[in-house]
Amino acid sequence: MRQMYFFVFIFSFYYGNAQLHISPSSAGDSYIYLSDRFLYVEDHINLEKNNSPETEASIYLRKESQLLQGNKSANQNSGNGSISVFQEGTSNAFDYNYWALPVKDNISLNQFGAVIFQPINKTKSISAQVTASLEGSANPLKISRRWIYKYSGTEYSDWQHVGVNFDVKPGEGFTMKGVNGTDNTVINGVENNPGNRQRYDFRGLPNDGEVKVQIKKDQIVLVGNPYPSALHLQSFLMENPICTGIAYFWDSRANGDSHHLNAYEGGYGSYSPGANVYAPAVFKTYSGAGEETGNSGEIGNEIAREYSPIAQGFMLNGREHGYIQFKNSQRRFQKENSQTSEFKNQQKAEIPLLKLNVGFNELYTRPLLLAFREDSSKDADWAMDAKIYGVLENDVGWNIEEAFYNIQVRPFRKNDKIPLLINLANDVRLTFYLKDFRQFETENVYLFDALSDSYNRLNEGYFSVDLEKGNYSKRFFISFMEENMDKPQPEVAEEESDFSIPEALIVQNNLKAELTIQMRMSYLKQVLLYNLKGQIIFNKTMQTEISNYTLPTSGLRDAVYIIKLISSENREFTSKVSIKN
Repeated sequence: MRQMYFFVFIFSFYYGNAQLHISPSSAGDSYIYLSDRFLYVEDHINLEKNNSPETEASIYLRKESQLLQGNKSANQNSGNGSISVFQEGTSNAFDYNYWALPVKDNISLNQFGAVIFQPINKTKSISAQVTASLEGSANPLKISRRWIYKYSGTEYSDWQHVGVNFDVKPGEGFTMKGVNGTDNTVINGVENNPGNRQRYDFRGLPNDGEVKVQIKKDQIVLVGNPYPSALHLQSFLMENPICTGIAYFWDSRANGDSHHLNAYEGGYGSYSPGANVYAPAVFKTYSGAGEETGNSGEIGNEIAREYSPIAQGFMLNGREHGYIQFKNSQRRFQKENSQTSEFKNQQKAEIPLLKLNVGFNELYTRPLLLAFREDSSKDADWAMDAKIYGVLENDVGWNIEEAFYNIQVRPFRKNDKIPLLINLANDVRLTFYLKDFRQFETENVYLFDALSDSYNRLNEGYFSVDLEKGNYSKRFFISFMEENMDKPQPEVAEEESDFSIPEALIVQNNLKAELTIQMRMSYLKQVLLYNLKGQIIFNKTMQTEISNYTLPTSGLRDAVYIIKLISSENREFTSKVSIKN
C-alpha cells in the first residue's frame, strides 16, 4: 500500500505540486494523509478511487489540514476519487447550522449521502443516512431531510426545501439541523460526538477555481465557503461590490428543544470587513408563520469572522444584479482559533473600537460597535457600515440616514456628536454602558441628551433613562468631549473636516467656506463634484500640472457631496465630503 504521511515532517508546512495525480496501483492503494498541514497544488488534481473501503479516499485532511490551489477560472479537478475533510457542527437535533459544501459530488447525481459521511476511524467513513423523521441521530449518523433548505429572496416563504435531492451548487449555502445522542468513536483524540459537537466527513472532488452565485438587488442569498480551506472573508467581501459588503451569520439559543417555529430563539449577527468586527445577534422570537414576535432576552456569542472556516454558510444582501464570486486568491491556510475564525469564539480588533451595549428593561441587550477609519465618512459606507438584520419592536442603532445600523465606521473627530436612532413600541427603561473601549485618542465617552443638554460619562459606569414609546432620532448622541454649558459659547462655524484617500488629502474648511485638495504623489488633472443624485455640480480641468487646488464652497447648499479626483496618470479617486457653510 503506497501512502504519504505529511504529519511526520516537523519542519514542512506545505507540499507543492504543479499537478497532482493519485491512483491505486497493483501494489495497493495510494493516498496522502495530512495532519495539521496544508497541501498546495498549483494546477489541477486528478483523483482515482482506491479499492479498499478502509482507504477509499485519495487525500485525507486531518487536524485542520487544508488544501489550496493556484488561481484559475474554473474547477479542473477530475476523477472518481475524493478528498476527505472533517468539520464539526452543533449536535442538537433542534438547532440549525448554515453550511456550504467544500467538495463536489460528480458520481451519484446529487444524492445527499454521497458527500456527507460518518467517520469510523482516521481513514474510513460510511455514508450518512437520511431519515424522514423530524430528528436525526449520531450513531448511526442519520440526518433529517426535513430541515435541509437553501435560500434566495426577501420573504420567509422564499426558503426552498432541498431534502434528499441535494441540488446545492458550489458556493450555495444550506441549512441542516444537528442530531440526537452521542458517538464515542475517538479519532485523533476527539470523539465524533461527545454530546455537544457532531463531526462530519465531507467527501468528493475538491471545489476549485472561480465559483459564482447569482444575486439580485435587495435580494438576500444564503452562500458559503466552497473550498476545502479557510476563506479570507474580509477579502471576499471587499472584492464583491455586487453585494452590500456585509455578511450575516445565524446564531441561536443553545440546546433548543422544539421544532415549532414559534419556539425558535435566534437571529443574525453582522460582520463588517471594513472594521473587521462582528456585532453578535440579538435573539428574536417568531410566530408559526415566521413573523418576528419579540425577543428572547439573549444575544449571540462574539465570534471572530475575518476568516470563514471550511463549510461555513452565511447570508449576503444584493446591492445590484449580478454574481457573487469566490476565487482561489481569497483562500488561506488558517486554522480555527480564538483570534481569527471559528464557528463560535472570541474576536479581536485592529482599529480604534467602541462597544456600546444598550439594555431594554433588563430583558435583552442590543450590542453596537463603533470603529474609526480616516478613509471612511459619516454617511453609509459600503463594506463598512452594517445595517441591523431584523429590527426589533423596541430597538436602537446608529442613526445613518434614518436607518438602524449595529456597526458604524467613520473618521474620528473629537468634537463630533454621533447620533443614535431609538424606536420604542412600549415604554422602556434603557441602560447604556460601555463593554469595550480601545486604541482611542481620548479617555472619555459620553452619552449626550439633547433634551436636557446633559452629558453622562459612560466609561465610569452605567446610565439609565426611562422613555415613553415613540421615535427618538435627534435626542441621544455619543460624544467624546463635554461642552461647558455654564458659560456662554461664542458662535463659530463648524471646524474643518478632512478626508483621506490614497493619493490626496481633502479638507473642507467651513470657517473659510472652501475645500482644499492636496495631491500626495502625483499631479491633479481634473476635479468633479456631484450631488447624491449623481448630478455634476462642479467640473474643472487643470491647464497646468498642479499639486494643490482650492474650491470655494460658499455658493453650495449644506449637504453631502461626492468628489472625484483624476490624477495626471488618469487614476480616479472618489470620496464623500460634508459641506456646511
